[in-house]
Formats: sequence, structure tokens, C-alpha cells
Amino acid sequence: MSARFNSAEPARALVPVSIRHAEAIVNAGLVRLLADCPHVRLVEASEDAAVILTDYADAMARLSAARPEVARLVIVSQREREWEVRAAMMAGVDGYLPQRCDADELHHAMRALAQGRRYFNKELLERAMAHLGDSALTVRESQVLGLLATGCCNKRIALTLDIGVGTVKTHIKSLLGKLGARARTHAVVLATQRGMLADLLS
Repeated sequence: MSARFNSAEPARALVPVSIRHAEAIVNAGLVRLLADCPHVRLVEASEDAAVILTDYADAMARLSAARPEVARLVIVSQREREWEVRAAMMAGVDGYLPQRCDADELHHAMRALAQGRRYFNKELLERAMAHLGDSALTVRESQVLGLLATGCCNKRIALTLDIGVGTVKTHIKSLLGKLGARARTHAVVLATQRGMLADLLS
């Protein structure tokens, strides 16, 4: 049976943690950093773990699997763009740490999880939460934003999306407001900085 958190357990109970990161060097580093962590005991099999430390791709795959993961998932990754962190949070991940985190933060995260809480790196969380309005862009506004990023004029956008030029202007006005942008080029700059164009231009 997979390990689970039990609120009836004493606070000092060690949490079984499995490290499943795809990068061998990161995996080894996490093992070393957690070797003397007072809140956890390392286990080999993910089936025996209450917490799994893993990479972004593996965590997202586990969260979207037909049979959801029983263990709580913590991402350790170099992927720090706002939309990636938000996507992981919305998918239900229990923690998110930058790959550059130190032992103190890693131990702090494990302590939080041992207490039944979630843990997100403060810097990543603040950036991810700062522009939640970005996610309110409609599908059409996102399409217009992507075309703006490629340098399309209003007429070209209208032809591409088979809508009127007036409708294009309405969408641009709306997305400028949501992004807090002063002009079209500013909107593209902000969207690029926030990682919003990664999927739109892929």
C-alpha cells in the first residue's frame, strides 16, 4: 500500500520521500542534501513514498495520469517561467522549488510537507501570482497576441482569423488592458517576459 500522510501521527514522524528526478546529477544532489534532513527518510520506490521529488515533465505526467498519484508531488526544476509554475499549481502539484535552491530551503519545504502543507519557492510564487489576470485572455485574444508577436498588422490579423478589422482592434484594446500594456509592442514585450508566447509561437 502506498504511504500516506496521517494526521494522527506525531509531528516528529519521518516522511517517506522518493527522489525520481530525470537528471541523474540532480537526483544525486537531492539525495545528498536530504540525507541529514530531520523530517524525512529516503525510500527507493515511489510506491512507498508519501512525497515524490521529481522534474517538471514527470510531475505533470503523473498529475494527468488516468490513475492519479497517491503521493504528494514536489517539482524541482530549472523551468521558472510564470505560466509553467501556474500550470503546475493548477494541475495540483504540492510544491515547486527552483533547481538552484539550497539545502535550507529544501529542508524547509520538507518540514512544510511533513506538517501537511504545500510549499512553493517565494520568488516563483510571487511572480506566478503577480499576473493572474493574464490567464483571463480569451482564446481569440491569445490568437491575436500571437499574431502581434509575429509583426502582423490589424488587416493581416483580420484576414488570418477571418474577422473584421474593428473586431481585431477590440481584441487588442482588451488584451492591452489585461496585460497592463501601453501599446502593441509593449504587450508583446510583457508577454515575452512572462513566458506567455512560448506555446502560442511553437
